[in-house]
Amino acid sequence: MSGYTQTRGALPTVRRLILYILLFALVSIAASGTSQLLGLIITPASGNDSGRTTGLALALAFVLIAGPLTFVLWRSLAKRLLDSEENSAPAWALYMAAMYVTSLIVASTAMFSLLGNLLLDHTDGWQSKLSTALIWAGVWWWQVRIIKDSRRTPRTLPQLSGILSSWYGLVLAAVATVSALTALFSATVGLLIPNAWVGTPWWLEVLSQLPWILGGLLLWWWHWIQQRVAKIHGGFSDVAYILMGILAAGAMMLGGTGYLLYLVIRLLWHQPTAPLLTPIPLALAGALVGSVIFTYSWSALSQRSAETKNAARLVTSGLGLAAGASGLGVCVNALLAALVPPLAGDRGGDLLLAGVVWLLWGAGLWVWAWQPGRKADAHDRRVYLVVVFGLSAVVALVALLIIGFKVFTFLLESNGLFSGLIDAIRAPFGLLVATALVSIYHFVIWRADREVLETTTSPTGKSHTKILLVASGDTSELRTVLAKATGAKVQVIPRSGEEYMATSEGLLAAIGSIPEDSRHIMLLVEGPGSIRVIELAE
Repeated sequence: MSGYTQTRGALPTVRRLILYILLFALVSIAASGTSQLLGLIITPASGNDSGRTTGLALALAFVLIAGPLTFVLWRSLAKRLLDSEENSAPAWALYMAAMYVTSLIVASTAMFSLLGNLLLDHTDGWQSKLSTALIWAGVWWWQVRIIKDSRRTPRTLPQLSGILSSWYGLVLAAVATVSALTALFSATVGLLIPNAWVGTPWWLEVLSQLPWILGGLLLWWWHWIQQRVAKIHGGFSDVAYILMGILAAGAMMLGGTGYLLYLVIRLLWHQPTAPLLTPIPLALAGALVGSVIFTYSWSALSQRSAETKNAARLVTSGLGLAAGASGLGVCVNALLAALVPPLAGDRGGDLLLAGVVWLLWGAGLWVWAWQPGRKADAHDRRVYLVVVFGLSAVVALVALLIIGFKVFTFLLESNGLFSGLIDAIRAPFGLLVATALVSIYHFVIWRADREVLETTTSPTGKSHTKILLVASGDTSELRTVLAKATGAKVQVIPRSGEEYMATSEGLLAAIGSIPEDSRHIMLLVEGPGSIRVIELAE
């Protein structure tokens, strides 16, 4: 029994939010003060102690005020968290994730920065970085101990901190790898252009990134593999997987590869010069790192649900569509530029080349992911089509406003040249044309899908309002099958034990045995091949 009175309504939620925000602030202040105090202790005193005195006073204020308050508040919350209602609250899960990730970021960046500076023989300020890394690592370890405490670990979103931290480690390693490869490739470019490398020697630049690369990979491995975050499917895990592993990595791969192709093709018509060769290392590094992450994430989709696979395919097709449409807009821009007499040099050649490269590369990726000739489920891409229409509307509106402003400016000016008007509107007009073509194609798809949805009847011949599924295992595909078959909103209550797993055929057969006018039903998996159907009250 808990030692406090349970209350209902919005009061417990507001109380939790205030207390956890206060706890986050107190822990952060106490940790900052402690790290600053430790840094002052291990830093030798200098001749001028005015700044040291101010820093010591601030550190003591943080430690001696925020420290005891943190201890008192945590003792009170620790007792409350023994109650299931408290450790199941979303506010507790959000606090744990925020404190876990914040402490990990501060500790890791301080440590990796310290190691990188030491490898470059830069020892100034090492005491501050070391103290920050040690104290915040202690805060992070405290959060790990709380998560491992079965009595107080968050019951809602229990793996949120691990999911965020695993992707943080991978992003850290990816950015550092891009920096190291850029330095390495730039040194190679320097062999073609004398005196091209200016600044820190390239091997020192690569060496300084090693702690970030190895440390980021270690953080990713510890969470993704050791803490089995890779085995977590569904919900926020799949959302983060799509956003980081597919969308972000795909954008890096697409952008780096497209820009690299453009630069390489330009080199076929121009002599190698510093302005042409300098961007190649960064484009090549981004393309390589993005391709590795995207390929790994795409290959691992086989272990996830059909919904996640379809979302990954649609997101990838969206990337290709954005690149191809942008390339088409640039091509229109370049063609209009050719109508205007250039003041000097080639006005539209390089611009047209960039547009063609992005159009072909983006269209190729779009065709690979979208597969225009493939028969697709109209239910699966409704959200995608709505997003495409929404973004297209925004782009078209902005382009029309810019074109209208330029046209009215031309009409109101008595000495305006028509060539100047073409030059002013060619960029937004190109975007408008590309957006219109994209919208027309997807509007045809949307009309066809709507006709299919209107004429298709459910396989079970029934239409329910809500289905409550009680089963074990990965139920994401079962939920999709039930939703498509009945048009109902499906809610899943998981239960432990492999004997409570179900098949889609068994669930559809169970639904077929109940009256058609049953609006709310429960499908209770009682054992292998045993499914009980319970009609629920409205």
